Amino acid sequence: MKQDRENDKEQILNHIHAIFQAFIRQDRDALRSAHSDDWVGFLGPSVQIERGIEPYMANAEKSLQSFRGKAYELLDHEIQIYENIAVVYYVARYDYEDESGATHSIPLRSIDIYRRESRGWNQAGSHIAVIPSSGAWGEGD
Repeated sequence: MKQDRENDKEQILNHIHAIFQAFIRQDRDALRSAHSDDWVGFLGPSVQIERGIEPYMANAEKSLQSFRGKAYELLDHEIQIYENIAVVYYVARYDYEDESGATHSIPLRSIDIYRRESRGWNQAGSHIAVIPSSGAWGEGD
């Protein structure tokens, strides 16, 4: 049982890595398949609940056009599994290149909802946002 739980956590963590890698490769098909059709959540600029894969992909398209991903690092994570649902918290750094070729980093925080499906764990919901500058990376207060 404990080994199964550890395998589940590893699969979920690999899935999160695959999403970051899909953004870097600008692989829209991989991004779409990494999220359930009934995905629900909040994305960085969301002011309302986003429902379904189409709003997710519309936001992903804006990100892909604006930011050319270069690298990422998961700085911390916590995965809690409840049978066929998992709640995943993480903090990450996403490095990207802007239109002028300058490299920048975005500090991110997320809570993801994963659901075990017939093909394995898949993201069914999320709230991902840029960490506010106050206190990010040891700055601020």
